[in-house]
Amino acid sequence: MNEAIRKPYLWAIKQWLPQRAFWLGIGLAIAIFVAYYSMFVDWKGKWFEWTGYYSHGVLVPFLAAYMVWMRREELRKEVPAPSGHGFWLIVPALLLRILGHIAPSTTLSSISFLMLLYGMTAALLGWNYVRILWFPLLFLLFMMPLPGVLFDEISQPAQAWSTGVADAILRTIGYETRRVGNFIYIPGGFDLDVGVPCSGFKMLVSMATFAAFFAYYIGTSLWRQVVLVMTALPLAIFINGLRIALIGIVGTKFGEEAGYNFHDWSGYLVLVVAFAALFQVGRLLGWRR
Repeated sequence: MNEAIRKPYLWAIKQWLPQRAFWLGIGLAIAIFVAYYSMFVDWKGKWFEWTGYYSHGVLVPFLAAYMVWMRREELRKEVPAPSGHGFWLIVPALLLRILGHIAPSTTLSSISFLMLLYGMTAALLGWNYVRILWFPLLFLLFMMPLPGVLFDEISQPAQAWSTGVADAILRTIGYETRRVGNFIYIPGGFDLDVGVPCSGFKMLVSMATFAAFFAYYIGTSLWRQVVLVMTALPLAIFINGLRIALIGIVGTKFGEEAGYNFHDWSGYLVLVVAFAALFQVGRLLGWRR
């Protein structure tokens, strides 16, 4: 049976899409923006809140776009093959968005948004494009705020681990500290209360985001990419613990005000150190660009 008769809707899309792709893309982008506007507002609030836990989120779409640009030659060689099976993702995604709006739940809406992107890519371009773009699309997860329960499950252990690392560093260099939970007493010095903002959560998510992008960028073997991403997590905890220890040292040596000042700006310094360390790990794994 003729393909155009058996699946007329696919044939129509194939004939119509190349000529009108630009305006179709504009129209769909506007429709998605309207449908998910409240979710985008929630995301923006998280990206720019004072804690800075998700401040990296604003960069994620640009990094994802660069990933797509990296695959431009492969994309040019592909021929659009729209698949009606993409609607098996689109329909549940829209239903999930409705549920996320009613609940309300930013998490449900975020999952819905990602499902919709995969479904629309398959429906309009084909699964061959999904195969190429699956990771750049999945990478968008890093701009989505975590649900509160998962945030607690990550931040609390990170808080304890960072405190432990800081205490170990201080003891190693001669400070007779006493640790009680997430509090480090330095006799005659600058005591450290490691709260959630100093837990290392921000460092963890920033490092995980950058490591995932870097692993994709270097384009090495899968096992090396996995090692690079997995290395970022303990590296983030260690460097955050080092920062906490340095705050204690500065506060003890130069006074309380100096300790608080160092606390305020040292986060940027250790982030640069962390990224530099990650670059070195990449080189050890064979990256030579």
